[in-house]
Amino acid sequence: MYWADEIAKKIISSGKYMPFWVDDMKTPSGFAHIGSLRGPLIHSVIYRALKDVGANVKFTFVFNDFDTADDLPSEFKEKLSNYFGYPLNRIPSPDKNFKSLADYFSNDLRKVMEELGVEAQYLSSWKMYKDGKFDEVIKIALDNGEKIQDIYKKISGSNKKVLGWLPFQVVCEKCGKLGTTRVFDWDGKEVSYKCEPNLVKWAKGCGHEGKISPFGGRGKLPWKVDWSAHWKVIGITIEGAGKDHASKGGSYDIAMELCDKVFNFPKPFKLPYEFILIGGKKMSSSKGVGLKAHDITKILPPKLARFLFTRTKYKEQVNFDPLGSMAIPNLFDEYDKSWKEYINSGNENLSRSFELAQIKTVPEKKDLFIPRFRDIANYLQQPNVKLIDKFEEIKGSKLTKEESEVLKEREKYARVWLKEYAPDDFQVAMLENLPKEVKDLSIKQKEFLGKLVGLIEKTDSAEELQSKLFELTKEINIPSLEAFSSIYLSFIGKERGPRAAWFLLSLSKDKVIKRLQEASK
Repeated sequence: MYWADEIAKKIISSGKYMPFWVDDMKTPSGFAHIGSLRGPLIHSVIYRALKDVGANVKFTFVFNDFDTADDLPSEFKEKLSNYFGYPLNRIPSPDKNFKSLADYFSNDLRKVMEELGVEAQYLSSWKMYKDGKFDEVIKIALDNGEKIQDIYKKISGSNKKVLGWLPFQVVCEKCGKLGTTRVFDWDGKEVSYKCEPNLVKWAKGCGHEGKISPFGGRGKLPWKVDWSAHWKVIGITIEGAGKDHASKGGSYDIAMELCDKVFNFPKPFKLPYEFILIGGKKMSSSKGVGLKAHDITKILPPKLARFLFTRTKYKEQVNFDPLGSMAIPNLFDEYDKSWKEYINSGNENLSRSFELAQIKTVPEKKDLFIPRFRDIANYLQQPNVKLIDKFEEIKGSKLTKEESEVLKEREKYARVWLKEYAPDDFQVAMLENLPKEVKDLSIKQKEFLGKLVGLIEKTDSAEELQSKLFELTKEINIPSLEAFSSIYLSFIGKERGPRAAWFLLSLSKDKVIKRLQEASK
């Protein structure tokens, strides 16, 4: 059974976690990276799996825009350095079309998520605090400061916090900062606080002391308390977390315990999941490490981008590194395999991963000719090849409207891949001049190229020419690797390339013969 269907079955059969409410959250502190999409996509897939078995389920996504700015992407850091310590929702946007920096980054991620078919209702943490929806849980937390410290110590093994610590920070009435304030007293109606000059390294407080009501968005709970408070306020019963939060004794465990013991709300279904890496490295929004989330639909069609996540179990790490690799063509191949399994009602996991990768509607189960992505990329580099004609030749008949649309979409992304991401040895356009590497060809290689002229003159079938190329290697006693390498070196200046016969016949026959004659001298 597919992993999300197993989870849905487990959730329903438990008799708990009702009403079913799936949720995920993100702090909009920078342009989200591709790795940030794993959580939303895992939750989207589980939401669909629950819906597919008839469950009544809701799905929300919270932007934690009331969080403090303790770091910013390098392109904004200098200009906005004076805003460190402020709530993200109170920092001006670099784009006048948005109310704040938080709105700017939230909109950027939301747009991508919607393109990838994430069906969530989007919520603002700032607005929920402002509307008073957190007032009850704020009072509970302040009344239970000692108990919260005890839970921190029990779960994480950390030392108990200083006497008088309270789980709340207010927005300083004088300077507007949140990250620099320390609340030290609570009388049941108001909190006393100080905006500490040296509370944190990344921002300086103004020193103001005051007393204020903690309600109506005047302050917020610290992260672990805030997380569990969200569950109670919204009614969340299912929420996963990346392994950085879900490690033993981490913030996920603490939030679960706070949810149960402090807020008296049932613990949500626990779902720890693995990261997606770029070149083996974990990504970071604020540090600018990794491909940005909004880049994914520039390099992949939305359903292929979604498939990147549906194809892999949530507990398995994904390493996606498209730059200078065959990662994108390989992903298309996996998608096509899953597509065929879906059409033929074959392997359940592959079929389901295809089905759940679709954005709005799932295609009919009918046989299709699916143009292979890497073949499209190859033929795009061959000047005399018209893609529609070539693939109709391969199919043996006219492409249907649906097949033509697949070809057109893949051509668009193949051009991007060739220009920005393909390995050097895949880019196979014939060079205008004889490559300098030809001077190092052996006598045998030059003999092979000279005899190849006659084959080109007499042969128009790629299959026949490929066969004759291997026969020629045996005839003149040259290793096939050396022989084919001489072709690629003569035409593209590299030792490897596409299937030789198809490549040679895609070019002007006169140009091929002229190049072979030059190289064989």
